[in-house]
Amino acid sequence: MLKLVDIRRHAADRPAHTAVVDGPARLTWRQFEDQVSRVTAGLHALLPPGRPARAAFAAGNSWQLVVVMAACSTLGIPCVGLDFTATPEATARALEQLRPTVLFSTAPHRALLTAAAGAGAGAGPGGDALAVHLDGPAASARSYAALAATEPRDVDPVEQPFAMYCFTSGTSGTPRMVIRHTSFEARRLALLVERFAFGRDDVHLLTVPLHHSSGPGWARVFLAVGGRLVLCPPGDPEQMARLIRTEGVSTTLVVPPDLASLVSHPDSADLAACPRLRFVLSGGRHLNRWLIDTAWKRLGPVLHLYYGTTETGLNTLITPDDLHTAPSRAGRAMEGSAVAVVDARGRLVAPGVRGRVAVASFQLMDDYAMGVPVFLDLDTGDGEGIRRFLLTGDSGVLDEEGRLELTGRTDGVSKVDGTAPLDVNVFGLEYDLMDLDCVRDTAVLRVDLPGVGDALIVPFVPVSPERGAEGESAVRAACASRVPCLPAHVVRVASIPYSPTGKARAGELLARVLPRVLARVPVA
Repeated sequence: MLKLVDIRRHAADRPAHTAVVDGPARLTWRQFEDQVSRVTAGLHALLPPGRPARAAFAAGNSWQLVVVMAACSTLGIPCVGLDFTATPEATARALEQLRPTVLFSTAPHRALLTAAAGAGAGAGPGGDALAVHLDGPAASARSYAALAATEPRDVDPVEQPFAMYCFTSGTSGTPRMVIRHTSFEARRLALLVERFAFGRDDVHLLTVPLHHSSGPGWARVFLAVGGRLVLCPPGDPEQMARLIRTEGVSTTLVVPPDLASLVSHPDSADLAACPRLRFVLSGGRHLNRWLIDTAWKRLGPVLHLYYGTTETGLNTLITPDDLHTAPSRAGRAMEGSAVAVVDARGRLVAPGVRGRVAVASFQLMDDYAMGVPVFLDLDTGDGEGIRRFLLTGDSGVLDEEGRLELTGRTDGVSKVDGTAPLDVNVFGLEYDLMDLDCVRDTAVLRVDLPGVGDALIVPFVPVSPERGAEGESAVRAACASRVPCLPAHVVRVASIPYSPTGKARAGELLARVLPRVLARVPVA
């Protein structure tokens, strides 16, 4: 997040201009500066001595959280968000990796922290962190209100080596803490400003949780150039459409499920007429033709798709025109990044050949707090010589023009094996289904069914109730064509549940549809 020195520069330049909007709360740059000054001084006085200063938060998006993150940045304290939708066990493991000295929270999420303490975090690092309640009363010294009542004063940053931390999503198990020892933010900001001309007149709509690495990253971009940050409740397409109109939103990052909800909502029908909306970014999964076409009609030619990971940052990007002509691609490598595809022995493969995706970038991670990343030294022949690539958990194909197409994951429900095409077919099946014009949304689950064994459960949402039967037939045909060796149980559902960061909640979905599937399965 932005440091106080940069906030002061914008406050001196445009003191009365709005910096942060959160519902009825509107902070001008001068008010933002005052709040960050006070919270920085108050937090500095509370910091416990001893181990390196690190902060974590379990809280939804709010202007107070933005201020706290800016104060931590000013003090040189890494501030990491905890996924409040995670299990207590996963939260405990995250806290054990981070060892926070300060833990910010709000009431709806404190039960998770209590449960995490019972799952292990309370007995070790994390359980003894200084607890600060963002929604606590001013009478409590450990509340946001008390920090904000502190008399502003200049304080020195904490003397400790620079570090950046963030967590992987943990969809394949325990979230892993990603560690960086150098900052890439200034260089990335310069690249984005040069390419997209972001500036002080931009208004960025924040729709993703700040605990997700992309949330604070993109918020910082627009605060850094003196723009406005508008917070939007997650998963609320009506509010999203209203804010785009009333706040003059020019840019936003939206996960695919929320993008689909927005463009299918009646209130988005005329958003293409909003003259300021010029850059909508999405990523994290394949976008089907319906979503791409509908976004173009409802929002205008503004949709960009990116590929990035927590470990490698923002790597590829495809623009609206290319997205229409090559919807299955994730784009070409952005400046400062390189994408390679390698075989099982870490050797480069030819264009069009599937393999593991490796990424080189100035945004590359240094290490995990747990586990060992795999790095490769590769020369891709682009004139840059030998560079350090991180071997990712994705498989994919590069075409002759250097555009990446993702084809699988090496973790999660479907494991990609370099010697067996089955799992790539399972991944590709979801792509196929998403491109059916009678399917609005779907998720492919590979399970071990009692009396059946290895099988697919395929919940799908039809584009309309009238096309439900047609959708079932089309989905069954696609399953039989792409993965003929596994029985597929197709289930019509009203919706696919997602996390705030756009990940399908496989466990919740399976619990919802499994009884219906088992009722159909013959008893062995």
